[in-house]
Amino acid sequence: MSLRWSYLFALALVACNRAAPPTTGTVSDERFHSTIVNDDYILRIRLPVGYESATRSYPLVVQLDPTYVGLHEFDVSAGLVSEHAAAGQWSEAIVVGIDYPDPFTRERDYRLPATPVPDYSGDAADRFYRVVESEILPYLDGKLRTDPAHRILVGHSNGGVFAWYTVFRHAPPAAPLFSGVVAADCGFDEGMFTYQRWHAARSQSLPLNLYASHAVYNGAVQKILFDAMIDRVHRANYEGLTLRAEELETDHGGAIYPSFETGLGMNLGGGK
Repeated sequence: MSLRWSYLFALALVACNRAAPPTTGTVSDERFHSTIVNDDYILRIRLPVGYESATRSYPLVVQLDPTYVGLHEFDVSAGLVSEHAAAGQWSEAIVVGIDYPDPFTRERDYRLPATPVPDYSGDAADRFYRVVESEILPYLDGKLRTDPAHRILVGHSNGGVFAWYTVFRHAPPAAPLFSGVVAADCGFDEGMFTYQRWHAARSQSLPLNLYASHAVYNGAVQKILFDAMIDRVHRANYEGLTLRAEELETDHGGAIYPSFETGLGMNLGGGK
């Protein structure tokens, strides 16, 4: 799908989203400069109610595409955390959206390298993973009371592609970069299947919670590839993996709210 068509397609689906619950706590934006890509990001940060007077650490929800084409994905995640935490159903969490001055810069970061390389030294997603791992997360851990063992990555569409990519970057004995991943309605190509094969060849361990969804109205081709990936992950029988895969009776934009709610619930449910 071309960049322009992707934009128009997503924009046309804005109206399909349910309204985000109100966000509680405090929300702020700040610029963050990456030396790896020599460019700026905008970090959109939601801190829980009572954060300033508390001493505890909080799970960290990292939201991709927080404001892309008016889909308000940061508002959805922050609102869902606000609502369910207030009801005692989920743990409170810090929510951080990694955003861009130019929204189309996401294509630089989320797409897979044209030719995957086993040492992950390429550009595109390889490089963005290094930005997140080596720059953004250490900055957030130093600035905020985050729990490095309880991070959840949330992505939809091309953001969901990158979310899946992070799953297969896990290399034991190191812990996964994210303990939970929410990948909502994204497509797959041979590159992602390559990463899955590489991971399965090097390890039977995948200790994380993974929620993945597919929107029915996206057609048969995307369903075939989604089902194939889920089947591969099931057959790999990864130690430590909790996987929930859902086919949603909706379209691309309509998958956002239910996917985020179910996926975040998998990782924050239980209250605290």
